Amino acid sequence: MAQISKRSIDQKKLTRINELFFDLLLTMSDKQEVDEVLNELLTPTEKTMIAKRVACFYLLIKKVPIYEIEDTLKISTSTATYFKHYLDRSIVIKDYLSNKLKNEKLKHLFEDIFVDIFYGTLKKGSNWSEDKKRYYQHQRKRQQPFDR
Repeated sequence: MAQISKRSIDQKKLTRINELFFDLLLTMSDKQEVDEVLNELLTPTEKTMIAKRVACFYLLIKKVPIYEIEDTLKISTSTATYFKHYLDRSIVIKDYLSNKLKNEKLKHLFEDIFVDIFYGTLKKGSNWSEDKKRYYQHQRKRQQPFDR
């Protein structure tokens, strides 16, 4: 959990600081520049926290059961459940991620990560031959450039 100072800041100042932060991010031209700035702005823990949150939302949109999400992302049941309820009530993030998943490049990236996590690693109690079969089918499909 990120730590926030108990000393509060004026809401107007906080709004201005947020605007500055978002302007900084929106004016960046390429991925490398964003990566360099975020590496200096965020701690490794903060980056991991944000990445797990995005991954959790993605897996919830894909209708992956909560127990698999918590096991895969190494988050607690209460955290996964909180994100599920948050996503159910959300209008903006659900629509945004759903629309982003329509983007072919991002869709394939998320699919690759999803298949690697759920079928690329052997888990206790799973059907290993079936998991490996799905994993290799996905890998073959990704190597065929015209069938995407």
